[in-house]
Amino acid sequence: MLWSPNSQLHYPFENTAKDYSGNGRDGTVNGSGVYATRPGGSRSLYFDGNGDYVVTPSLALSGTVFILSSAIRCKINTAAAQMIWKDGSYAATAFCYIFREANTSDLAFRCNDGATHTIYTATNFFSGSFEDAWLSMMIVADFVGKLVRFYRNGTLFFTSAAMSGTPVFPSFNRAKYLGTYDFVALMLKLGYLQNLQVFTLATMPAAAQMLANAKRLMLGFNPIW
Repeated sequence: MLWSPNSQLHYPFENTAKDYSGNGRDGTVNGSGVYATRPGGSRSLYFDGNGDYVVTPSLALSGTVFILSSAIRCKINTAAAQMIWKDGSYAATAFCYIFREANTSDLAFRCNDGATHTIYTATNFFSGSFEDAWLSMMIVADFVGKLVRFYRNGTLFFTSAAMSGTPVFPSFNRAKYLGTYDFVALMLKLGYLQNLQVFTLATMPAAAQMLANAKRLMLGFNPIW
């Protein structure tokens, strides 16, 4: 664990989907995806958009702040949104998705208040030199403060407007999915993930601490790869 006492998942994706959070929640890799070697000899999981995904064991989350951090590299997919993280479905009263919007360079977080689904978007997150290039991504969703913060390479990139209604923290005991929505559509395409971590916190740290935490999560990750 790097800085949080409540690490939920930690998948380096070096050679397996083994969980290093201490919780023993090893993932299962599905499809034809392969472990690709990056410069320097490190490994990452490659998703080609054709049945590649990782599923976790069933697990429940608790707290008021959800944090997902990962090294990522992906390209625009004009056909569909590219799902990075899926917890629950539209039919559930509490869910959250993280994805790259279709035909854009935008990173999005989607959740609901039990009735209305809302998308919070960091426009041009992958634009310019970050298109099809390695970068560090971190999303912090504060369900009490009602804000979603997007960090790129350890720096705050965008803060959403206030989350609508009363957003519901995704607390149900269920499997989580990386790289897919429904095993056919909305799959991560031409994308790589490495060192994916999920944390939940009871309270939102101060802004200065969050910036320090974001930079700590970049340890061991070189964004120029």
